[in-house]
Amino acid sequence: MRILIATTPMEGVFAPVAPLAAALQASGDQVLVTTAPQLARRVRAAGLPVAEAGPDAPDAAAEAVTLPEFAAGSQPWRIGAVMFAKVMAPRKLPDLFAIAERFTPDLVLHAPVDLAAPILAARLGVPSITYGTGLMLEPELVTAMAEWVAPLWYSTGVEPDEYAGLYRRGYLDPVPATLQPDLGAAAAISQPIQPAVSGRVTDELPESIRRLGDRPVVYVSLGTVPIFNQPGEFGPLLAGLADSGADVVVTVGAETDPSALGPLPANVIAARWLSLAALLPRCDAVLCHAGAGTTLAALSHGIPLVLSPRGADQFPTAAACRAAGAAQVLTPDQVTPEAVHAAIDTVLTDKSHRIAAERLRTEIAARPAPEFAARTLLDRFVLET
Repeated sequence: MRILIATTPMEGVFAPVAPLAAALQASGDQVLVTTAPQLARRVRAAGLPVAEAGPDAPDAAAEAVTLPEFAAGSQPWRIGAVMFAKVMAPRKLPDLFAIAERFTPDLVLHAPVDLAAPILAARLGVPSITYGTGLMLEPELVTAMAEWVAPLWYSTGVEPDEYAGLYRRGYLDPVPATLQPDLGAAAAISQPIQPAVSGRVTDELPESIRRLGDRPVVYVSLGTVPIFNQPGEFGPLLAGLADSGADVVVTVGAETDPSALGPLPANVIAARWLSLAALLPRCDAVLCHAGAGTTLAALSHGIPLVLSPRGADQFPTAAACRAAGAAQVLTPDQVTPEAVHAAIDTVLTDKSHRIAAERLRTEIAARPAPEFAARTLLDRFVLET
């Protein structure tokens, strides 16, 4: 089977599909990842072939904020929706057609925000499957994106899909049902899968982390998207943890130098990137922006959370984790050193948060691993009619 994987050039969008892509490749399927130049090196480092297509994310975001659709509302999802539908999709679609002419895919596997991919699949008459990166996209967001990409569907000679093509044949769902009981339009075509956790358990951590003793360890991250993880945003978080009685490990993303954080409290270790598969088993709490990748990775290890959402899908993710009892949530206007200190103290000392996180860990562990999903993917979604 020849499988074209279309992913947006953002780490949080590619990372969820990387283990599945590797498993498909190992099983003998021919895989080709399409993404912008910004992410191509990362894809190659994962051992996957790549063809460059579409604009880099910073360029697309810069263009998106100049468009009238962006100025028409203030929803947290709006900048992403405009970027994905009005900028990335039309610029990526011609590249995808050129790549598909050479690669001739039997199946298109794509991120929920890679909106050119289902148009390509529909025009070629091949199935397309969406791999989830977190919670289902909000219906209002999907409706807006479907409206904005409809002209692209018409331009290729196919009728527009009411869900922007997200639920054509299958949907791979990485979110435990406790956090997302209603799959809406994807319910009939969903397949559960374990969420990805970056790195390997056997990855070597820096000596400074390996030397940590008996004190609680808190991992801090604001993800990899520059709009959310500016160095100044870490200030109140790290100040609130300075006298928490815990050791703190913070990552700032590959594009940021840890020195940009300035002088650090004595209990803080900073790095660009660390293997979460190796680090999280050492952690007692996670403080993050409610990005789906970090949040689901923490819950995969039964770790309670303090979540400080900033935009995109982070607010509904934080709300779902709080409703499940696994997280304290600080909205942007609530983030002060005192509030951070109190929230971390709560999740470290209140056993109910740990119990709720452990329940979610058990639920996640019962979902099929990527290797199993790779074996069943074609049977369920492609070969059946």
